Amino acid sequence: MRDSLTPKQVAQAIGVSEASLKRWCDRGLLPATRTAGGHRRLPVHGVMQWLRQSGHEVVRPEVLGLPSNTGLSPSTLERSVGLLRTALEAGDEVSSRQGILNLYLAGHSAIEICDQVIAPAFHALGSAWQHGSIEVYQERRGCEICACLLHDLESMLAPPGPAAPYAIGATLADDPYTLPNRLVELVLREAGWRAESYGSCNPGATLAAAIRQRRPGLFWLSVSTIDTESQWLSEYQLVSQAAAEEKVPLAVGGRALTPELRQQMSYSAYCDNLRHLVDFAEAIKR
Repeated sequence: MRDSLTPKQVAQAIGVSEASLKRWCDRGLLPATRTAGGHRRLPVHGVMQWLRQSGHEVVRPEVLGLPSNTGLSPSTLERSVGLLRTALEAGDEVSSRQGILNLYLAGHSAIEICDQVIAPAFHALGSAWQHGSIEVYQERRGCEICACLLHDLESMLAPPGPAAPYAIGATLADDPYTLPNRLVELVLREAGWRAESYGSCNPGATLAAAIRQRRPGLFWLSVSTIDTESQWLSEYQLVSQAAAEEKVPLAVGGRALTPELRQQMSYSAYCDNLRHLVDFAEAIKR
């Protein structure tokens, strides 16, 4: 998606005159900047937030770089789970994007969309792959589409300022799943954090070094799969020790963390879902 739009583009997208759009900018209803030549430019995240709050219908979504039917059909969180799962299984990126962006334009938060639509839809897709009802390539393509969806949502959020609290996170070695980290990064940014994912399959020693060198206000660890439990715990100990020494809150979560395993771990918070993580982040924000 574009980073900024002209008043003419936004006016065409919602079916009003360019003069009206410019007046709204001058009244401060839409955020706008000026180019060196004095022309208005509207940041995409500001336009999207205004559309969500004002209730204006998007009659020409393609002008904004959105799928052609975005904003033109009502969506609910519950109905969207099945629609997204079907679109991901079919490798239909356009329908997937349209459904998620419809929800966002309708006023649903990124955390609602991630927790109540993307996560369950992708869980169902992964279960279908594990049970042999879909091919590996379909699950992998679904991952790629989801990454694009999250990038779209992130582009619609106002960037956090330099004084925003800082969070980093990752997965340990032998855990290749990248999507959970992307989900966490997105919802923390929506909550006002400068969140950075360090990706997957990291040795415990390098994550411990990141904690000591970067001194974040929060470190998260996503745990989707564990190869050898004893080895994983050894790597995890390096992370938790660094977090304790640097007084960095450590939040963990993921389907591989059984109650038995958690009894052997030290952490600040265990999060069943993204809402729990954001609530914890809000409580410790500094």
